[in-house]
Amino acid sequence: MAQTNAVALPGISIQINVPKDSVAKRNRKIRWVTDILIVFLTFYVPYRTVGYVGGTFGHSVVGSFIGSGIGVYLLGLLMPRMLVDNAEWSGYVTQNPLGKGIMIPYGPGLHPALPWEERNEDGNYSLRVITRPFTLTSPTKTSAVTIQGRLFYNASLRFLINAVGVDKEVVEEGLIAFIDSDLIPMLAELDAETAVTQTAEISRKLNKIFRDTPAVTPNAIAKPEEFEEKFGYSTAAIVIDKIAYAPKVQEALDAVSKARKMNEIAAELLGVTKAELAEMLKEKVITVKQVKEVLDRALVTSGNAKMQLNVIEGDMAAAVAGFLGKGGQP
Repeated sequence: MAQTNAVALPGISIQINVPKDSVAKRNRKIRWVTDILIVFLTFYVPYRTVGYVGGTFGHSVVGSFIGSGIGVYLLGLLMPRMLVDNAEWSGYVTQNPLGKGIMIPYGPGLHPALPWEERNEDGNYSLRVITRPFTLTSPTKTSAVTIQGRLFYNASLRFLINAVGVDKEVVEEGLIAFIDSDLIPMLAELDAETAVTQTAEISRKLNKIFRDTPAVTPNAIAKPEEFEEKFGYSTAAIVIDKIAYAPKVQEALDAVSKARKMNEIAAELLGVTKAELAEMLKEKVITVKQVKEVLDRALVTSGNAKMQLNVIEGDMAAAVAGFLGKGGQP
């Protein structure tokens, strides 16, 4: 059974198969032919040469044996340069100096390579999924909302040579910029109240844009795929964890909510309904200041004097006054 790198996401099922070396672009035939020829010559030349020299002294068998040993020794030195062995979920990029610095990608598994290809630690790439949390602010029809989510991405074996020299920050900021640009028109069609309830739906739409679009073609408008080809990284998934009102908007909503609660308490203390209290304020039977005094006395009596200072004074008092002055309507 093919192993997978599972990503557990709410509402999204993702099973990423182990990358196959077959998607890495390189000339496999020339590497097989070259390595077989090198193995043959590395063993055969010492065997024949030393055997011939030994034969001139009457010891051809001994010479051939020594020549074979030299050939085996040389093969032992060359073999690590003729093979690339990658673990699962890893890729490797070498450079061929005889091919004008052409970079060669290798996927998981054991593969023949040209012995003169240059290698270093910087050529190692993990193909496992990387998680990057993000927070964005986007406008809606009514107010701005804050989007908290996670970006799941990994190096693309298909375009791995393009990842050479690319900083992780460049990849993350680039992909998040695409997310932001797609969220803006998506949320612009909704009001804030609707947007905060459609977290899963917006996640699905983003994943469709980033993961279900076709490969790059001359006629396709596929920004994430173009980014993958250019920088060597692709999007595995996008999850929107939370959509909430922007902080300033939330503060205003909280103030209105608290004011509404104060209105209910004041009406109950005065033995009237909220509608009757609103009418009393309108007809100036009672003033906002008098209502505030009623609330203050109730809070002090209940031992919540500290709460009274936090809730009634300052901005909260203004919120209550404004709310009551409008007849209890936000």
